[in-house]
Amino acid sequence: QDRRLPRALGVRPSSGPPRRCSHGALAAVAEPLWGMSIDLEQVSVEDHCGGQLFTLRWEGERMVRAWMPPGHDLSAEPLPCFWMQDGQNVFRDEVAFGGISWGAAGSVMHLIQAGCIPSMAVIAVDHAGVNRSFDYLPLPPGDWGGMRQDMAAARGGNIEVYCERLLRGLLPWAEKRFNLSPDPKRRALGGSSFGGIATLYMAMLRPDAFRCVMIESPSFWACDGRTMQDVRGHAGKPWPERVYLAMGGSEYSATRPTAGAAGAQCDAFLTQACEDCSALLAAQRVGPERLDWHVEPGAAHNERDWRRRLPRALRWLFGAPLAAENSAGEAFWSRPSPVRAGCAFELYADPSKLPQPCRGQPQVRLGFDTWSRDVQTLLLQPAGLPRQEAAGDKAWLVAMVVAPPGARDLQLAFTNGTDWDNNGGKNYELPVTQG
Repeated sequence: QDRRLPRALGVRPSSGPPRRCSHGALAAVAEPLWGMSIDLEQVSVEDHCGGQLFTLRWEGERMVRAWMPPGHDLSAEPLPCFWMQDGQNVFRDEVAFGGISWGAAGSVMHLIQAGCIPSMAVIAVDHAGVNRSFDYLPLPPGDWGGMRQDMAAARGGNIEVYCERLLRGLLPWAEKRFNLSPDPKRRALGGSSFGGIATLYMAMLRPDAFRCVMIESPSFWACDGRTMQDVRGHAGKPWPERVYLAMGGSEYSATRPTAGAAGAQCDAFLTQACEDCSALLAAQRVGPERLDWHVEPGAAHNERDWRRRLPRALRWLFGAPLAAENSAGEAFWSRPSPVRAGCAFELYADPSKLPQPCRGQPQVRLGFDTWSRDVQTLLLQPAGLPRQEAAGDKAWLVAMVVAPPGARDLQLAFTNGTDWDNNGGKNYELPVTQG
């Protein structure tokens, strides 16, 4: 067997992993390059959001965190899986940077229960600590003209080797250990910040390995423009089947409020870079039927905002088709329909039939059993439904809700913060079934 390394990796064969990666052009990773048999030590397992969360030691203090949905076992049908970067921040607030996690298991569980996505696993791989930028970037990040001096001495250049280690070592081990599907069409990959850049590069390096990718708040400022250059140079080559790309409108200034005018300029750079990236993808035949991209006004560069956008990304990446009878001509409807007491559901609304925006987002005010239980006001968020599955190509809005046990009916009204639509004073209503 030819065990030579591709030139782009810039490393020599050995019995261990390569030492460094070149800064050369992107190249597809070849067949297994060295022995990558691994066996992770289980550190803990705990109940979490209705399923089980396994923590396994990969390298030293670097963990792999695997969430399995309820009822899954090794004799069941293999699960699809969503792989995520920066695993420390994915599940639990206690170990997340800044004290707020993605809350990924909660979002996934809600969407599974509502019938919006299939039952699936989530596996989150911790970053490498001080070597995070080394693993995730094609070059050292640089300091962005002094705007990120904390990154001035950070390393980069190992993304191709990191991609290889995941695909040839960790993925097959986890698929066997947790009975996950080895079919790339049932895999997705996601990350944010430097992890978003890593996800973007892995999508270019191995578009055959994952059906879809989530690229959240990618650090387009890093590597002195190299990322956009490589996306442009990917023309004529394949991409994963579906791509989700998002950026906050205040990525820099909302996390560094003293930056002033310079912070606003950084915000503008990042939002324009997101738009430019979407245009490059569209020019490479990743059009609206394959790409959901957006900039969320005012959103920052943190897990709190990524957590809010995660359900939209999951619907786009994994969303089950909508039943036509639920969406045709209706101003609002639930999924599943009817709503079931004690169960999660999603409330969809047609924005063209809601009060016109005045200040802030459209909202729904709802309560159960003639407004006597669980009264709440929820923001209506963009649903991120696959274009071909949304009736009339509408941009549905959605709120995630849980019906209390024993509930009999649901009352609701819509508002834009100033004007109300409460069905002429009668309120709107949906039935709730038991069980």
